Amino acid sequence: MGKQLVGRDNVEEFISQEEQKLYVGQTLILTPGAKDYLQENSIAVVYGEQPETKVQSVPKSEATSRADLNGKIQQLLKGDFSITDSKLITEVTQKVMEKLEKLQQ
Repeated sequence: MGKQLVGRDNVEEFISQEEQKLYVGQTLILTPGAKDYLQENSIAVVYGEQPETKVQSVPKSEATSRADLNGKIQQLLKGDFSITDSKLITEVTQKVMEKLEKLQQ
C-alpha cells in the first residue's frame, strides 16, 4: 500500500471526530498546510496507528435506532454536504438504509 498525502483540503477526512485527534500511521504524510489546520483547530496529532475502538451496543428498539439513524443521515446530508433538496435527501437516506440492511444480513 502506498503513502497518502494529507493536505489542508482533505485533512478533515482523517480526523477522529470522537477524539479530536489525527492518527498519523506509516501510510500518511502531512503537508505543512495540514499541520497548520490541525494547530488552528486544536486537533491533536498522534504518531502511530489508531487503536481499534470497541463498539458497545446499547439495547434499543429497532424502530428507535432506525429513526435515529435516519435523522443522523439527514443531518449529515444537510450539514456536511450542504444538500437542501428534500427529495434528494429522502432518496439518499433510503438508499443508505437499504445498503446498511443488506450488510447486516
